[in-house]
This record gives sequence, C-alpha cells and structure tokens, in this order.
Amino acid sequence: MHTPRRSRISELTKAAEGLRSRLPAAVRVARGEMGESPLDEVSRRRQSLGEIGGRIVSIRRLWRELVLSTAQQLAPSELSLAQVAALYLLADGRPRSVGEIARDLGRSHSATSRLVSFLHQRRYLRAAPTSDARVRRSQLAPSGEALLTSIDRGRAEQFVDLVRRLPKAERGLVAAAVAALATRAPVTPPRTP
Repeated sequence: MHTPRRSRISELTKAAEGLRSRLPAAVRVARGEMGESPLDEVSRRRQSLGEIGGRIVSIRRLWRELVLSTAQQLAPSELSLAQVAALYLLADGRPRSVGEIARDLGRSHSATSRLVSFLHQRRYLRAAPTSDARVRRSQLAPSGEALLTSIDRGRAEQFVDLVRRLPKAERGLVAAAVAALATRAPVTPPRTP
C-alpha cells in the first residue's frame, strides 16, 4: 500500500520526536542549555525522505568499510555476495525452489541453479522434505546458519567500534535510531508455495 508523502513525513516527524523524548537524561544534560548543537538543529528540522536518502548516500565511506570487511570475512569461505544473499533469503525458514530463489534474487535460473548446487556441495544448504518429487526445494542447513551468525556478529562488532568513536551524546542518538529501525524492520511475509 502506498502512503502519501505528507502522511509519511508526518509519521517520520512523530517518530523523531518520540526518539528525542526517550533520550537518556545524560544526553540531554550533555547538550547543555546554552545554544544548540548541530545534532539538535537537524533533529528539530522536518526532513523529507529525499533529504534522509541524501544523507544515507553521503555515508559512502561507512558502506565501503562494511562491504570491504564483509568481503575479507567471506574470503576463506569462497562465497560470493550472491551466494550469501541466497543464504540470507533462506534464513527465514521457508524452503524454496531454484526458480523461487532466482526470482527473489533477480538472477537467471541457470546461474541460480549453479549457485544453489555450490551451496549444497558446501553443506550450507540442504534438501527440504517435499511431497512433490518433481520439485527440489532447498533450506538453510545448520552450517549455513552458523555462517550467517558469524557474518552478523562481525558486522555488529564493526558497527559498535564505529559508534564508540562518537561523542557520548551522539552515541545515545545512534542507539535510539537503531532501536527504532529494529522495531520497524521489514518482515517479508512467507509466500505459499
């Protein structure tokens, strides 16, 4: 369902005001009564979705660091980004056929078939029980789940290291924003096979 832009901006403004009100007292004290910090000014302004998107694009250095460290972490496993994406796709617990994986990843059937075959050979995926012998479905194997957990921990540690470099008041803002994003993370509803 499409939400009108003004309504969405209003929702974002209310969410930002809610986050500000939940900031710890120490963060409010750290700001002081004299003058506003640049963070206060930004948080008080109504921002359009375009402005928020622009700010996200401007943090390219952070994205670069995350991608490069993920690539370094994956090097010993010899997995490509597309293969890791397939593992994350199957992490929702719903077995999928090669065709469904191909569609969800936006890849060709033949490339996805090779990708899935490789993940089965490496034991990151396993065959899912099915009542239709003509359709082979795959699901995440325990070793695939362990790999994703390792990747997730690595990214979390890296993010925490970045946040530690921020002043205490700004860390509180990041923590509140992460909490808000986590509670509103998109959940892909399971599709019926």
